[in-house]
Amino acid sequence: MAEFEAERGMPATADRVFAVVSDLDRLQEWLPAPVAVRPTGDGEVHADVPERGVDAEGTVRVRPEQLRVEWAHAPEYAGWLQVQHAEGTRSTVLLHLSFLGDQPETHGGTPAHEVRNWLDDALARLEQVVATSA
Repeated sequence: MAEFEAERGMPATADRVFAVVSDLDRLQEWLPAPVAVRPTGDGEVHADVPERGVDAEGTVRVRPEQLRVEWAHAPEYAGWLQVQHAEGTRSTVLLHLSFLGDQPETHGGTPAHEVRNWLDDALARLEQVVATSA
């Protein structure tokens, strides 16, 4: 098992940030470049990460009462994104990934810094989206 986490402050309220991250049709606006995810049905998505050979179905659970989005491709992969209120009109986002199966991340095949770069890229892109959307 391998776990990764990144956190970033956002220039928008928690509700505004959550409106973006919980809209599955907007995933490609902020996910990192190598990851393509599209909704396929109620609570279901399809993920493509060609450079890793990933072409998989997964589930997404949006928890508005907790400002949280959770996803999984059982039993190999899971993650969550938590939006938290901060001072004034700002918020914080915590992004967590768990690799639970026999993926390269669990045995050193994909360097940890590459996964962390993807997390940082996703949060930087999210920051840009919420900074420019009304």
